[in-house]
Amino acid sequence: MAKNQRNLPGPSVRDPSTIDTLIYNEASGARKSINVGPHLLPLGNGASGYTTNATTATILPKMGCNLAIYNNSSSVAAITLGEDNTVTAQAAGAIQAGTQHVGIACPPNCWTYLSCGVQNWVIASSASLLVYLIDDETYIRVETTT
Repeated sequence: MAKNQRNLPGPSVRDPSTIDTLIYNEASGARKSINVGPHLLPLGNGASGYTTNATTATILPKMGCNLAIYNNSSSVAAITLGEDNTVTAQAAGAIQAGTQHVGIACPPNCWTYLSCGVQNWVIASSASLLVYLIDDETYIRVETTT
């Protein structure tokens, strides 16, 4: 039996008692509420370069990644996640034969945010999907339990 454990490396841990202080805005007398969005990074292309095109199966740098995908098209496209390079692009809602890999719908001209969990391979059904990693130091480590 395996247990998935989310980890945060090194001294990046925040003191929980200071979080409320950091998000409080003295001038307004309330919590800060503006959403500025995540820091986005391109995918590695396997050849020491970077890309946002995932039309071929692309490995993510670790388990537990989160993706931000922009569909730069006027039609629905799909992202499919998998555990290895046998994942194939699926249409929105379609399921890869013999697996649970499903085409996750990405609406036209819209952002889609995905948590990949233990699936560390991604493939897009169209080059109109711009795929970014959300910068996050945490990861998932699979621990075996007995």
